[in-house]
Amino acid sequence: MQSMNFEYDIFIGYAPAAGSDNQATTEWTHKFCQYFTVLMNRLHDKKPTILLHDDLRVRQTVMGDNIRDVFARTAVFVTILSPEYAKSTAYLKELDEIHKSVNRSKEESPKDHRIFKVLTMPSQAEDSFDCLKDELNYNFFEINRYNRKPITYDLNGKNGPHEKFWSKLVDLAYDIADVLNNLSESDAGRGQHHETPAVFLAETSFDQTENRDMLKRELRHLGIRVLPMSPIPEEAEKAKHAMEKALGESVMSIHLLGAWYGDFIKNSKYSLIDFQIKTVKEYIAAKDTTRKPIQFIWIPNDLKPTDQRQALYLKRLKRDEALHMTEIIETPFEVFKTILNARLNELIHPETKPVAVKNKLYVIYEKESGNRMDEYTDLLKKKGFDILEPHEKNGGDFYPLSKHIHNLLTADAVLIYKGNSTMEWLNSKIRDLVKAPGYGKSKPFRAVEIISMQKTADKSLLFLKNVPVNWDEEINHEVINHFIDHLAKK
Repeated sequence: MQSMNFEYDIFIGYAPAAGSDNQATTEWTHKFCQYFTVLMNRLHDKKPTILLHDDLRVRQTVMGDNIRDVFARTAVFVTILSPEYAKSTAYLKELDEIHKSVNRSKEESPKDHRIFKVLTMPSQAEDSFDCLKDELNYNFFEINRYNRKPITYDLNGKNGPHEKFWSKLVDLAYDIADVLNNLSESDAGRGQHHETPAVFLAETSFDQTENRDMLKRELRHLGIRVLPMSPIPEEAEKAKHAMEKALGESVMSIHLLGAWYGDFIKNSKYSLIDFQIKTVKEYIAAKDTTRKPIQFIWIPNDLKPTDQRQALYLKRLKRDEALHMTEIIETPFEVFKTILNARLNELIHPETKPVAVKNKLYVIYEKESGNRMDEYTDLLKKKGFDILEPHEKNGGDFYPLSKHIHNLLTADAVLIYKGNSTMEWLNSKIRDLVKAPGYGKSKPFRAVEIISMQKTADKSLLFLKNVPVNWDEEINHEVINHFIDHLAKK
């Protein structure tokens, strides 16, 4: 699957094996190469041509190949970086040659990222791999949440490599496959790549890395470009420039907040997490900004900040940042993703959404309660309410999704009757009310009436901000009239 005029699709770089100190790292590297090669071969009908560091050494010795010529004929480079490899002078020279080779060819080939860094441990700004600092990182390690020490993904477990290793390896393989495809396309085909929708996915504190990777994976699966491609620079002015460039192509910025405030960015009094939110806010507010992305900020509903700085920051954020084009979402992660996907679909495929109409009342109940509810829906109709039923006219299935969402969008009030249904059923309907803004509901419900002998312990109800919620144990004329009077005052 040679790309353009390249002889090799992929070169995998790593330091020569030397000494017992490097034995574990060397073993990890060799297994990584095996798993990566198998995965890349499975992704393509025609196997990509992969050149390993050891193969290059053989070619140099036996055939007298020049390393610069080999790199000039290589499309993509995977460089394995570890603390042990940083001690190898020969490998550092090799990395410098890779960097120079890619930069030399940028005028002749597309400006796709062709260098992919595989990190077995965190990379420090001052370490020896400085020439690759702007290239794409793939962290094959996790941070222990308790002592904050990094641990490289284990490849020798009883059941094989750590499951997170496979997730990250798949991300790397698909990203490389995209670049190889772009390199083999015509100029016209490559131009279309940048017409696909994009979002800015902010970098996170280490406790949200897994959620960020998961979200990035799902967004890309939906055909959405995730920016920025490169790590955000560690210096404030450079970081701002890189972010603004990415925001110029994005319809939305997404920020996942965690329990830590994070490390400070250079030449700034803010952490990288805080700095990103501030930069997006300023970008949206700027008069000369042509594309103004929506800012989505997610805070886990069960978050427990680990330091006073983060606790104060979150409190200030909730107070000050809920402004125009900024939405703060406090829900479980899965609920957040549902809201996010609906909002993205609305931005990418704009259509006219139905709006709530006064005195449209969505009455939610199970089919078994239909006869009991008829008396009260007739009463509500006589009082001037337009009743939205949970089923199609003349019966039919209850809660067909399209009708259910349409009712949530057009209703200005909701009446939920639990009857003999389970608490799980009731909680699911409450969660649907919470999701309504994600479906495109522009105004909150005027009021919600819940008739249930048992109150919910589900925390979703907390997210119905500014919506009056009434609870009654049983349905009767007095309860219905009280609800009607309540609505009349709203």
